[in-house]
Amino acid sequence: MKRWACWLPVLFTGCVTAEYSRVSANEPVDLEALRSLVPGQDDLTSCLAVLGAPLDVREYQVDADRASGMALIWYWTNEAGWGAKASTVVRGLSVSFEFDWTGTDLPGCVLWFDRDLKLEFYREGMVGQLVAASRQPSAVDQ
Repeated sequence: MKRWACWLPVLFTGCVTAEYSRVSANEPVDLEALRSLVPGQDDLTSCLAVLGAPLDVREYQVDADRASGMALIWYWTNEAGWGAKASTVVRGLSVSFEFDWTGTDLPGCVLWFDRDLKLEFYREGMVGQLVAASRQPSAVDQ
């Protein structure tokens, strides 16, 4: 508590600003269309016909022979939030910090395909969490 108390006078001797912002990027996929896809039955062609082009493509389940499946990623955002900035000058030293209350991950969906490009499964949620759980780099040439 004492450390925070020492910084309070510093914050009030400078400039504090608040900012409201709105960010919108990409159109959400039609969730009804997404949920109509059937793992094991739909393939890459039928999924692209339903959802359109993805925004990102990643390798998935890379085999020893370097064949791999893929993960197709769609994401979007339409969010608004507040942020704050503070700065001050103390004895010739400029100090500033910024805090943003908007989200750091984007909602979306990921579709995973096997090496034959058949849909294995799909998930909706925060894309950063969905992709981090399944990321698998390919083998490196030696």
